Amino acid sequence: MNPLLLIPILTALLGWFLAWFFVKSLFLPYSTIQIGSFKWEPGLKQLIAKLPIEQLLESDEAKNGTFDAILPFIDDKLDDFFKHKLGEKLPMISMFIGEKTIGQLKEIFIAELRQLFPDLIGKFGQNIKDNLIENMEQKWRPLLEPSLLKATKPLRNASLLIGFAWGVLIALILNWF
Repeated sequence: MNPLLLIPILTALLGWFLAWFFVKSLFLPYSTIQIGSFKWEPGLKQLIAKLPIEQLLESDEAKNGTFDAILPFIDDKLDDFFKHKLGEKLPMISMFIGEKTIGQLKEIFIAELRQLFPDLIGKFGQNIKDNLIENMEQKWRPLLEPSLLKATKPLRNASLLIGFAWGVLIALILNWF
């Protein structure tokens, strides 16, 4: 058998394998491997870890716009708390608190919440990222991996054909020399 005939087959298989490995490399290894100072984590986990979720949530427009958007909700909840729930839990204190005091307390609480809101958003963003990373390994990988492999099947088939065409071209060039 002529070894030049193996070149198209081998390059076709190499093209298919590279396309398959690219998709699998997003999920491999299934758990973090650490040898000394070397640490190998799944590619998708590294991508999620690099997402700037905190920066997106910490923009000035997001902070101010979001807080102002939920301010009526906060105001209603504080009003309900001071007028109803506080009286149920601490009846003695409710006797000494009037509308003016409730208004002042609401202003103080809202001012404090306005200062805390950016930090809350930052912590919320970090928690979202941590949950994404944790859920990626447990829930998403079993769902995403087969879907991505199925979606990239035409790409792998095209890689197989392109690899075969390159192999035929290489075999023809080598045959001339």
